Amino acid sequence: MRQLFNQEILYGIYSKTYLYIILLLVSLFVIVSYVNYSAVMNTYNDFQRTEKFYQENDLNIEEDLAGEHDVENQGDLEVITNPIHYHKEMVSQFIYTASPKYALTQFLESAFLYFPIVFGTIGLLIAVVDLKYKTIKLKTVRENKKKFGLAKQVSLLTSGLFILMMSLIIAYLINYLFYVRITNAIPISEFQLSLSNIESSSSLFLKFIFAYAVSVLFMNIGYTLGILFKNIYLGMILIVVYTFVIPSSYTVLGIKNSLHYIGVRLFDFHGVLAIDYPKDGTTLITSILVLLCATIIPFIINMIIVNKRSSFET
Repeated sequence: MRQLFNQEILYGIYSKTYLYIILLLVSLFVIVSYVNYSAVMNTYNDFQRTEKFYQENDLNIEEDLAGEHDVENQGDLEVITNPIHYHKEMVSQFIYTASPKYALTQFLESAFLYFPIVFGTIGLLIAVVDLKYKTIKLKTVRENKKKFGLAKQVSLLTSGLFILMMSLIIAYLINYLFYVRITNAIPISEFQLSLSNIESSSSLFLKFIFAYAVSVLFMNIGYTLGILFKNIYLGMILIVVYTFVIPSSYTVLGIKNSLHYIGVRLFDFHGVLAIDYPKDGTTLITSILVLLCATIIPFIINMIIVNKRSSFET
């Protein structure tokens, strides 16, 4: 089994599969950083325009900045009372979420959007590579099918962890460059980072563990779809439909709904990312059970298929 595991890892390295997936995930993380950077700059421009209006009309800006603001929905419109205070608070919020202190949390928050596609693709690739290159016969002759299936599973866990950690490190460094640009463009000392002292819903370690669990979930699902269909295309279509078509509140026992239920309790979503609130009636116990079943059942299915299917079947 160790030899099979080493072969899987070496294939991921020499085929540059790991490199391409890391580049993809880093690119998606950087999009989040860029959107947050744009939010900072846009809200700061709004603040400057409002500040200029106060100055031109000789209004008491200090009094309004010391006050409070309110946002009311009137039909399709949002009416903001005390806009100068509102814009300053928004600038402060986006500066904080763009800062190195919050960067990793914001990347992990994107797990709900990005991970089904990215890690589902990894599972699909690992599932079909032996069928594509006709190496499954040789591998199952040297080792039995059970060890072959287990080696695939362990390689999924290891590959996913490596890809996630490397992507977070690289994206964090790139996000820091965005933050440097912000500090050069905006006098951030004038803005109270009002969220910096707010306690997080959970520790960064717990957020990372949950995000990694999400990656394992979809790698396993992707791998099972690859085993069933013997190609990546049908599996990819199903994952895309899950990600972009099926609503999160479709059913209490849905995977997306269960993920969102736990997500709103672990993450804060202070930045540009947000998720739908879970369906009424969802509980922590049902969410955990749904996610456990969604992880364990595909594992059992693909192990049965690997053991029962002939290695000579094409």
